Amino acid sequence: MKIANRPKRLTIQAFRGASQPFELVFEKDRNFTLIYGENGSGKTTICDAFELLARDKVGSIEDRGLGSGLAKYWPSTGKKSNELAVKLETSDGIYGCTLGGNKLQISGTASRPAIELLRCQQMLLLIEAKPGERYEEIRRFIDITNFETSENSLRQLVKQLEAERAQANGAEVENLSALDAFFKAEPHSAETGLIEWAQTKVTEGGGDFTANADRISRLRTTYNALQAFPGRVKASLDKIAQLELEVVEANQAYDAVVGTDKQQTSELLDLLKAGEAYLHIHTDAAACPLCGSSENSMGLFDAVKVRLTLFDDLKLATETLKSKMGALSLASAGRKQIDLDYSAALDTFHSAISNCAGHHAILSPIKPVPSDVSQLEGWLGSTSDLVIGWQDLEAEWRSEQQFNSALKLAFSQYEANHNKRVALDEIMPKIEKALKISEIERKSFTDEVIKAIADDVGKLYEKVHEGEGLDTIALQLDPNRRASLDIQAKFAGNDVPPQAYFSQSHLDTLGLCVFLALALREQPEHKILILDDVLGSIDEPHVERVIDMIYDVGKRFRHVIVTTHYRPWKEKYRWGWLKPDRPCQFVQLRRWEPMEGIRTVSALPETVLLKDLLAREPVDIQSVCSKAGVILEAVLDYLTQKYECSVPRRANAEYTLGDLLPAIGNLRDHLVVEIREVSKGSTEATVTMVPLKPIISELQRISQARNVFGAHFKTISFELLDDDALAFAEQVVKLMDAL
Repeated sequence: MKIANRPKRLTIQAFRGASQPFELVFEKDRNFTLIYGENGSGKTTICDAFELLARDKVGSIEDRGLGSGLAKYWPSTGKKSNELAVKLETSDGIYGCTLGGNKLQISGTASRPAIELLRCQQMLLLIEAKPGERYEEIRRFIDITNFETSENSLRQLVKQLEAERAQANGAEVENLSALDAFFKAEPHSAETGLIEWAQTKVTEGGGDFTANADRISRLRTTYNALQAFPGRVKASLDKIAQLELEVVEANQAYDAVVGTDKQQTSELLDLLKAGEAYLHIHTDAAACPLCGSSENSMGLFDAVKVRLTLFDDLKLATETLKSKMGALSLASAGRKQIDLDYSAALDTFHSAISNCAGHHAILSPIKPVPSDVSQLEGWLGSTSDLVIGWQDLEAEWRSEQQFNSALKLAFSQYEANHNKRVALDEIMPKIEKALKISEIERKSFTDEVIKAIADDVGKLYEKVHEGEGLDTIALQLDPNRRASLDIQAKFAGNDVPPQAYFSQSHLDTLGLCVFLALALREQPEHKILILDDVLGSIDEPHVERVIDMIYDVGKRFRHVIVTTHYRPWKEKYRWGWLKPDRPCQFVQLRRWEPMEGIRTVSALPETVLLKDLLAREPVDIQSVCSKAGVILEAVLDYLTQKYECSVPRRANAEYTLGDLLPAIGNLRDHLVVEIREVSKGSTEATVTMVPLKPIISELQRISQARNVFGAHFKTISFELLDDDALAFAEQVVKLMDAL
């Protein structure tokens, strides 16, 4: 099956330990890459490169007291930031990044790689984290953000409606108290209830009171307007009489100044005024403008002014008379205007009386208003008591109007708060029920997910600690705290927090199992699983089981990269002891040097190296026999231990071919390798039997060739054929291929 976005090549330049360009080519038919190297060989740099591509960060240097701005530590020592480049070539294209200043620049045609990365120092974080932080680690696997948002909205709505209901209830109580005050202030039937009475009063309304009060108000206004006329008439007549007297006095003063010839005096005064005006303009006139005489023309203007001075008293008397006669004329016109205003006021009053005629409570004057304003004062005196009645009636109706308006407002507020409270009483239980269902469903869902994760952790943990009774792992949400996750395990039959009772190795493997269980939750087939030196603190009895578990889990990921300095893993690969159903790409790193950076060294199984020696021309007989002998010793050591064969007891437990080959004894008659193969499209397995007896017997026959050619210098080797040495090596290869 074609693996989507399968990694093909990783290139690192000027990044962390890659002080020189480094390239890691992934084998096409392997989805498991084992990177072996001693501490400080550059394994973590390779993991950092994947993390930089996938997450834009380098986790190995975080939380180490370096502060912020960690990008400045990404380039290799002595390298500039713009030299940094990391690139991953996949089956779908290339995804890479460079560093410009402290900002990461992304490029390429492939999608960003998805990874799950666990470093050795992180294995205990999830186990030893606080419950809230532990919950954050699994939150992404529960992914109910939208559901939680809706639930929180419901919870907020419940709080809001509870507050509104309390407010509406309190307001309703206050409204009832206010209505009760109105109820007690007005007579009503003993059988009538408060709300019934208020509804009736509000329905009847206060419109008539308002309209009638407005009618009386208008009537009183027009009546008050009439009251002003007697005073106006009297004032007008008094003023006219006074002005008539003043005109007489002004005439007498004028006559005294003018004398008997009023006409001549007046004409002369007018002439002098005209002359003064003319001469004021023509001051250089050479002759009199009237007679044309040039005599006495000099000083004529001054002479006219002098003569006008003699007429000052006449001027004053004339102006006073004109002023008084003008004022008298205006006063007479004002008196006539009063009659016109009175006529209009009468029409307005009659209209107001007519508008009130339909209401029996509004009394009208018995006598009509006199059309002659001079008779008005007597009529006003006869109707003064009537006006007091109008005033009292208007006040009564205004009070009733205010009462009804206030009652209507109070009842309206009561109805609004009452209806709101009733509606909230009806809807609140439904919303609270919906919230309860939401909480139950959320908890049920999260509990199921968390239980599934815990079950997966337990299954993985049991693979490592089989039969130790530590597989019952439980992840529990604290019911009393929000987003808080506790972890429990069985220990000596009791539920305990593993941090308190488990050994360091057990805690490390538990942390690894939790990480793997979480990593398997989200489409592992699209992810690269990276485990950086996670075997370092795991004790020897459990390492093999951890490796088996990693292989089993790794089958579900797109690719698996494991870095380690665990030497037995390397040696098993070297001697071909890794299980055949678990093929892996083995990459060995050399010791890191500042000027050389990360380097790989050839890491091939011993059988492959032996075949390579056999394929060379000319064949190095000594090297071939020596390596074949060592490989055969390893194979026989494996077989004698597996089947508990008898070998000589030695203090140093070092055995030679002379010890191991005979130890197989009669067992070789029964050693058979069964090779089962299932053809494509078939369910039936084809079994091929490979008996080992012929191979072992032949090896026993020619085993001395190893000592002669490959172990010691012996002159007898001069007499033997090279074919014997080659046959020995070829039989070893045949045995290894079968096994």
